[in-house]
Parts: sequence; structure tokens; C-alpha cells
Amino acid sequence: MLFLSIHPKHVQAIVEGRKTVELRKRKPSIEPGSMVVIYATTPKCEVVAVAAVGAIQVGKPSEIWRECGELAAVSARVFDDYFYGAEKAVGIHLSNIGVFKTPVSLPELRRRWDGFQPPQQYRYLNPSQQKFITTREIKRGGCLTS
Repeated sequence: MLFLSIHPKHVQAIVEGRKTVELRKRKPSIEPGSMVVIYATTPKCEVVAVAAVGAIQVGKPSEIWRECGELAAVSARVFDDYFYGAEKAVGIHLSNIGVFKTPVSLPELRRRWDGFQPPQQYRYLNPSQQKFITTREIKRGGCLTS
């Protein structure tokens, strides 16, 4: 399970369904169908949702912009600034967003996961961390599920 650190304004766009592609410079070692954990960085500092990986696209930044720019919910300038000098870009397609009924704060993560430090980009969760995340109560389409 992949743990993604994402700026809160982009997390909000994901939760609202306006952003369905998360952009990265490096391709994580995950396959379509894998689950990702969505962590909102400073000032929120909390895990707010999970999602399934629908697909992963890798290509030149110009190709990823052409195919995913609108789905990434960022301007061309923001995209170009982020990928300046990069030879490749990665688009992680997100689906089945599940928003936690109660977000998991950074202090709670640190209490449960000794020495936890949120990653700059992403990290992989171990089995016990995955279990903690997958047993959280989430909302899908206005309904609560466990």
C-alpha cells in the first residue's frame, strides 16, 4: 500500500472528484488495483482518504500533460514548473475515493507507528500500518462503510 503526501488544496480537489490523476516525477512500485493512502501535508497534517489506482501512465512530460493535464487539475504553468528539466512524468489515476469519517492526525500516526515521519513524496506501508488504515471507517457516496 502506497502512502502519498499531497498538498491540501490538491487533496480537496481529489475528494471533490475534480482531480483524478496525481502527478509524480518517479513511478512508484504499485500496480493498478492497489490502494493508496492520501495524506494532506502542512498545515492539515492528516490522512483523509484512500483510493484505488486505476492506471499508471509514464511518459515525457508533454505526453502526460496532453493526456492527463485536465484530469490533474493543475494549470499548465504549475505542471511545467513541477516537471522543469524532467525527462519523464508519471500520472497515477485514482478511483473509488473513500474519505475517512474521522481523519487520522499526524500525532495519532506517530503514536501508533513509532518514529513515523511523513514522506516528501511517498512511502510504502508495512502490513500492520496497512491493517490500521484499512479498518478505518470511510464514506462513499454519502454512505458510511467500514
